[in-house]
This record gives sequence, C-alpha cells and structure tokens, in this order.
Amino acid sequence: MVKYRSLISSIQWKKKWPKLKRRARGRTERTQRGDDHEITFDLMIEILTRLPAKSLMRFKCVSKLWSCLIPSRYFSNLYLTVASSPSRRARPLNLYMSLNVSLTWMRHYKCDSMELCHRPGKCELLSLRLSSSLSNIAESSLEPDLTFPGMGGYKMVSLRGLILYTVCRKACIYNPATRQSLILPAVKSNVFAQQEPNKHVFYFFGHDPVQDQYKIVCSIVVFSDYRVRITSEFWVFVLEPGGFWKRIEYDDQPHLRSRPGLCINGVIYYLAFNHTCRDNVYCFDVRSEKFHKIQAPHELSQFCKSFGFIEHGGKPAIFDYTHIKETGVSELWVLGLDGGTWSRKSLILQPCQRHLLDDINIKLIVHGTGQNNEVILAMPCPCYLLYYDLRKNDLRKVNINRATTRDACFKVLDKCESIMHLEI
Repeated sequence: MVKYRSLISSIQWKKKWPKLKRRARGRTERTQRGDDHEITFDLMIEILTRLPAKSLMRFKCVSKLWSCLIPSRYFSNLYLTVASSPSRRARPLNLYMSLNVSLTWMRHYKCDSMELCHRPGKCELLSLRLSSSLSNIAESSLEPDLTFPGMGGYKMVSLRGLILYTVCRKACIYNPATRQSLILPAVKSNVFAQQEPNKHVFYFFGHDPVQDQYKIVCSIVVFSDYRVRITSEFWVFVLEPGGFWKRIEYDDQPHLRSRPGLCINGVIYYLAFNHTCRDNVYCFDVRSEKFHKIQAPHELSQFCKSFGFIEHGGKPAIFDYTHIKETGVSELWVLGLDGGTWSRKSLILQPCQRHLLDDINIKLIVHGTGQNNEVILAMPCPCYLLYYDLRKNDLRKVNINRATTRDACFKVLDKCESIMHLEI
C-alpha cells in the first residue's frame, strides 16, 4: 500500500509540473514584458539548487510556486545531486559531531530496562567546518548547531543528509538543514516490549535509488550468554506518509551487529557475528528486502583488533589499523563486484608523518570516510581528528578547540545538506 501511495504521489507531482512551469512562465512574462532579460523557470531552478539550505527554508514564503516546489521530492533530489557534485565538493568540508558531555547508567522514565541513556540537555550536535586544503596539522573550532535531548552516541547513522538516532530504543529521524525531526512509532513486537537483560535493538538506514524510498530496518536479537539462541526478528519501516513497521522473514542463524551499517547503491552492509562465526558481512537489499551473507576475510578474526567498516570507491571495505602506531602499516580489504572476493592492500605511512600517531591509544575509532575518500579517525581525549587519504597515502591531523571535550564520547558524521520534507 505504501508503494502505491508513493507512486500516486509522484504521478500527481508530474501532472502538476507542466502547470507550474506555465504559471511561472506567465508570471515572468507579465512582470518583465518589454525587457530582453528574463529569468526562465529552468534558470530559476538552477539558481535555487545552488543556494544554502537555510536560505531555501526562508524562501518558501516567497510565493505559492516556491512553497510547492522547494519541499517536493523532485527538487530535493535535484538539490542533493547538485550539492554532491565535484564543484560543490571543492568547498570547505562540513562535518557533524555529536558530543555527549555526561554519560551515565540510569533508568530513564521512558525506558523499559536499564540501559545507557543521555541526560536531557547534555547532548549537543556540533558543526565542524574544515578546509580541504589544510596542512598536516591544523586547528578548527566547533560551533553549536542544535541541543537535542538523547541525540548522540555511536548508534547515530547519517544517510543523504538525514540522521538516524535512537532514544530509549525508539528510532528518530532528524534533518539538520530543515531542523525537522520525527519519532517513529514503536515496533509492534512482543519481543520488543519484553524486559530482557540481553535484548539488543539496532537500526539501519537505507535508500532504494530505483523507487526513491527510504527504509529503516530494525533488528531485535535476544541472546543468552551470546551462544544460545532465544529469538531474532527483523522489521522494516518505509519513511513515507502512511508508513508502518512490517516484519520480514529471516530463516538464517540470529546474529548480533558489531559495526554500524553502510548503505551503498541500495544495499545495506554491516558486520555481525553469531555463535558459529565471529565476523560476517550481512547484506540487506533495500528494494527486495532480502538478506544474504558474505564471509569476511579470515585474517579479520585472527589478527585484527582495531578496524573499521567503511566505504571505499563505492564498495564496502574493512580498514585495519591495529599496528599503525607501532609499524605505520595498515591493511585495507575491499569487497569485489562479485560480492564474494576480497582484495587486500597494505598501506605504509610516510616516515615524516609517524609522529602524528605518538599519542594515540585504544580509544581511536574509525568514523567512516569523508568527501575526499579520506578515512576519518577520531580521538576523544585529547580531542582531534585524523584524516587518512588511502589513495595518496597521506595523513593529516586536525585539533579540535573545545574545552568540554575532555572525557567525552562523540561521533563524527559526514554532513550533506538535504531539504527533504519528513512526513509519516
């Protein structure tokens, strides 16, 4: 039913499009009659797609045409395409950092069981502006973007300008550009409502480029001593008007996610383990809503202690930095196009950059890749970021100027502006 509603909505927009163009063309002719310099409707769209998202939110009140055009899915996708173009990438890089000043074990008034929650008012979404032409050692400051109770932690996922986060096991969607947020309804599952001590709830964020649909996948796994299976469920929510949670069939062994997921070309990839294998790559096709499993490299389970699951060249990859401080050597495993073969590449850090790793410890965490195909590694205390260019084999360090980052837990998200209107 949701699929048909989306199709009807797109058809209705396509029917309105010629009428809106004629209305805009007529208004232009009336206001500029006798003048050789006219702004056509197509040129107007080209101009609007190059404006900041905050300006577009204000310009919705200019006319009925703009109030209908700017929030539309057509213009939102066009704006996202232009914002991701190489010409826009040459601008300074923007990141979002979620800073949790105070973390504590507590019973939240909306939580069903004891879990790690954030005290309201103690979590901030900070905007970090970095220049792509920085030297190896640079400094940057954080600017407060939004204070949002409960937002933060390592469960945050960013996709096409939208942020998925959890508040007491409920999925929430936030658009930083439009300042709009949604709290999705709770999963209608008996297991979800049970107060199990070993219950794990994870959310994944995916996008189907064919049908232009956003989907949230909920994984509910209950383990006893991480060996005996109790139950495992998967639910899917389509982020559209009239969306609802739908349970999907999964007959394989239950597994527990070990790394956040990645959505690449309509497929969600994530690392997980079960009672028979420590590391596997699970793939979820967003369109067909089907799972399949890929064996991870054997060296990952035997030798890797510090690694991250990233996107490299449009493919899922595993970045192993276990021995980068001692030897300067890291390993990169990239999944092939056949979906089953891993290619291995050893990266040797330049000797003149080894001193940048002198003060790292086990808290160094991989937070994905940036716009320039650089692996982002974060160090909370002292607070700085490391950018490792895998193609040029170059490392640069950025210190963060903020006094409250001591003993803080933060997550870096690659920022991409989206003006998509959220509605369920």
